[in-house]
Amino acid sequence: MIEATVSAAAGGACAGSAALLYYAEKLPGLKKATNKLHTDRAQALLIATASAAMVATPAGAWWNEKVNALNDWAIGLVGEWTGLAITGVPALFVTLMFANDLITRKVENRTRILGAVLPVLAATIPGPVGSGIQSVLGWVVSTVGTLVAGAFGMA
Repeated sequence: MIEATVSAAAGGACAGSAALLYYAEKLPGLKKATNKLHTDRAQALLIATASAAMVATPAGAWWNEKVNALNDWAIGLVGEWTGLAITGVPALFVTLMFANDLITRKVENRTRILGAVLPVLAATIPGPVGSGIQSVLGWVVSTVGTLVAGAFGMA
């Protein structure tokens, strides 16, 4: 369900860049510049990209296997439709909250955390809606990963 769309090296560069932007926001002289550059939104996208890149690591492959097994178990245990509600509704809610925070520019620590769990949770949204969300998320993550990798000479 979760695919490694970004290399682990690019994911590490994204995580480091997000941390750098986070701490740059805290500096009094740079606060105005980071606000104009929308670094809060960039941080959330960089964190989501770093999280998706974790799938390219052995730990990420293990995590992917466990999430998929848990999802299959939940669907098999409580029935297909109830399982879909248990796994898909929270994931859809997180996706909508993350997108809303980015659009309204109300990026907080919650948004950063949602960005970290979004690639994993998006895989649990069933049907065409889930496929569409995963496609859009995959495109965004691969685009951000490619840009960051190019900036660090990893392309």
